[in-house]
Amino acid sequence: MRLCLLPGLDGTGRLYAPLIQAFGDAVEVEPWTYDSGHFHSYAALADAFESTMRRHADVVLVAESFAGPLAVMLAHRHPARVRAVVLAASFVHNPLPVSALLANVLQRMPAITPPVFALERLLAGEGMPSDLRKELDLILDAIPVDVLRRRALAALRVDVRDELAGLTMPLLYLQAGHDRLIRPRAGRDIARLARNARRETIAAPHFLFQLAPVEAAAAIRRFLSQLR
Repeated sequence: MRLCLLPGLDGTGRLYAPLIQAFGDAVEVEPWTYDSGHFHSYAALADAFESTMRRHADVVLVAESFAGPLAVMLAHRHPARVRAVVLAASFVHNPLPVSALLANVLQRMPAITPPVFALERLLAGEGMPSDLRKELDLILDAIPVDVLRRRALAALRVDVRDELAGLTMPLLYLQAGHDRLIRPRAGRDIARLARNARRETIAAPHFLFQLAPVEAAAAIRRFLSQLR
């Protein structure tokens, strides 16, 4: 059984380093990446992973934030290959209280990088460690702003509730207890819609895997132990 890590809005997989380190050698882990040069839609992104999925079997899809809908799509398309799904600080529809309004505003705005201090507050709460801030800055500098905007727009408009309801494999939802970005209802909706889901809250901001990797890894290991 292999854990395949689907990255968040950045698409690089580099922000998974703390979680991978927390797992150590106990679990086989494979971080995936997205094409950083362009983005069309969640469906197109799922299409791009078709050949990757066909090369894998007995996998656990682990997805943070933006990647949640993608993981649900892939699990829905390849139920025989996906053993389980783990979603962290994520959503399947309407991640923010005013998602539709924000999407309309974002659609009309020029492609500009949001202020770093605002990102830090949303992602890390009261304080982002300097090494994580440096890594995030490097990642954001390397990705076209329009690609980030397109991904954000897709996240605000996505709806994979029907696909989620069709999944039969076990699903773990890790709720970030201090999330300032994704509303708590997103996790409750996933637990309600999924056929075989459990929800666990970890005292962490939206960057759950980055700032509470040990706790997250422990929760995932407990979940995996029940699959064997």
